Amino acid sequence: MWPVISLFMIIYCLANVYILSRGWQLLEAAGGYRWLYVAAGATWALLFLAGMILKRSFDSAAADLLWRAGSWWLVILLYTLLAALCFDLLRLAWQAGSQKLVGVVFHCPSLKLGLFAAFTLILAILVGTGYYNGTHAKVKTLDWELSKNVPGAQELTIVAVSDMHLGAVYSTRSLRRWVSQINALQPDVVFLLGDTFDDNPAPVLRKKLGLLFEQINAPLGVYAVTGNHELMGRPKVAMDYLAQHGVQPLVDTAVLVARRFYVVGRLDRSAKERKSIAELTAPLNKELPVILLDHQPYEWDAAAAAGVDIGFSGHTHHGQLWPMNLLTQSMYEQDWGYLRKGATHFYTSCGIGAWGPPVRIASRSEIVRVRVRL
Repeated sequence: MWPVISLFMIIYCLANVYILSRGWQLLEAAGGYRWLYVAAGATWALLFLAGMILKRSFDSAAADLLWRAGSWWLVILLYTLLAALCFDLLRLAWQAGSQKLVGVVFHCPSLKLGLFAAFTLILAILVGTGYYNGTHAKVKTLDWELSKNVPGAQELTIVAVSDMHLGAVYSTRSLRRWVSQINALQPDVVFLLGDTFDDNPAPVLRKKLGLLFEQINAPLGVYAVTGNHELMGRPKVAMDYLAQHGVQPLVDTAVLVARRFYVVGRLDRSAKERKSIAELTAPLNKELPVILLDHQPYEWDAAAAAGVDIGFSGHTHHGQLWPMNLLTQSMYEQDWGYLRKGATHFYTSCGIGAWGPPVRIASRSEIVRVRVRL
């Protein structure tokens, strides 16, 4: 663990020094105000680290505030770093072709100040758009058909949400809005696909968000599985809290719902040990539909082979911030959206919340509604 933390700190420090030094060069015409830029950037970078550390260890409004403020630096750092790298690559290309052009650009303080202002405006527009995408969930509606004969049932409306990341950033206002949206879809059953909590569950308990979970209207119940963030915090506390407020945790177990279908919930892949899909589904009556909830979208071939009819996952956020979606697309068979394997329907949600800042550039927050014809 410590080698990983040390490597992260080295990379993080170098990235911050790089972008702050490039900004210093562009602000030549700003005179003494350059120091204000450096001080503000360095302070924000430290706030990100302090917030990330404190939110996992301490339950306080101050720790929440640090993380809410500091997390925005993640977006600024990423896009400032990309812009600086592109700028330096262009400079190298220009030097190879036109020394005169390079001289005009880099020896004109007012032009450099204009470039800094233009980038700041573009970044503000980008972050503003990303904030809207990360705080206004759209509804993704899918229609699937299963070749299962379920007596007395013709259609099942499922609502699935993943990656709420409730805690310091997403809190009472967000959850109240999401519950309202979920209820408006009139679901028969609701699935929480993991990372409902953002590491430490203490802020959720302190803010009594469980009372909002009690307001979800789903005749056939609300079911939740663990994600990697629950396991990074206090998973038993988190899942017990959900159970106290009308949400049934499924931790490597299966339940028969209203004698109509099975819901199988897997422990997150980050756990040291968990049951295989075959172990969980072997005792089930496969004449009824089998729905698998697995936070991370892996082992879909095994799920199809085990007779699973529907599989839901989340976790990926579809990268959350461009170009990280290119990385998640290369890591997962289907990092966002629908995929069918034989008779099995799979869907990976990009999530309703976000990790860190409530900003999405590569996707928009979503609630998944699936109308299943039986």
